Amino acid sequence: MAHIKASIDMGTNTFQLLIAEVENNAITNKLYAKDIFVRLGKGGISNGEIIPEAQERAFNALAEFDKVIRKHKADSVAVAATSAVRVAKNGAQFIQDIRNKFGFEVSIIQGAEEAEVIYYGVRSDVAMKTTSIIMDIGGGSVEFIICDAQQVLWKQSFEIGAQRLYDMFCKTDPMEQSAIEDLKEYVNNELQSLWEAVNTYQPKQLIGAAGTFETLQDIYGAMNSISTDQVKSITSSSYSDMYTMFIGCDEEARLKIPGLIRQRVNMIVPASSLLKTVVDQLSFDKIFISSASLREGLLLRKNK
Repeated sequence: MAHIKASIDMGTNTFQLLIAEVENNAITNKLYAKDIFVRLGKGGISNGEIIPEAQERAFNALAEFDKVIRKHKADSVAVAATSAVRVAKNGAQFIQDIRNKFGFEVSIIQGAEEAEVIYYGVRSDVAMKTTSIIMDIGGGSVEFIICDAQQVLWKQSFEIGAQRLYDMFCKTDPMEQSAIEDLKEYVNNELQSLWEAVNTYQPKQLIGAAGTFETLQDIYGAMNSISTDQVKSITSSSYSDMYTMFIGCDEEARLKIPGLIRQRVNMIVPASSLLKTVVDQLSFDKIFISSASLREGLLLRKNK
């Protein structure tokens, strides 16, 4: 018998709601999905706090989600807070305020757990026929999971998400070449344990999970007159061209890029620079794209 379940991913940039029918540990029917760009980490993530304006945006988004969840009469709601709340000095009070306002029991999941839940989500969407590396770029953290269809072989979360990189390196627009090189060097150094794991497990393909990768999917589709649903992968060469376009223009010019929505027009610069560092290091021919990630994984983890 299918159960109607809801999940909320309280990400550093985006809050995501998913309501779906779940049966036999599988999502059988997605009933409703919505993203709201809350920018929870804006103005405070580098100082380890969630500022009042960000909290207000979060409460407004959760109020909207709460109405939809009640309308669908979901049997359960899984709510997870990630990097921005993990590191915030006022994170515990923020979670208590959410409980008082909406009755949601929010789980502040640690990085390794977040990576594993992302794996469950992506595995439900992509047939992994070989050892793969999943990458999920968030605003606060980035998760990497080396895995196959049966198991997670290695996982780690790194606190080098797009909002953090933006605050650290994006001082001009367009970014100066020296800042781009500094960002890439910083990322490369931070990911030393990943490079070691790649050498050990030898993954054969890169899968990008939701967020930034769906943005790339939208842009590639719009620029090539292809339906987004048909874009299952992007060649590394095509991505390199897109990256050059992102970093070579300012916000006004990026707003004119087909498929790039306003809410991602600034974060695409540090996020794509991070991805370029990884793509260059791994030397895969393609980037495969999954629309599933943490919010799908939250539903499936609850049914393990």
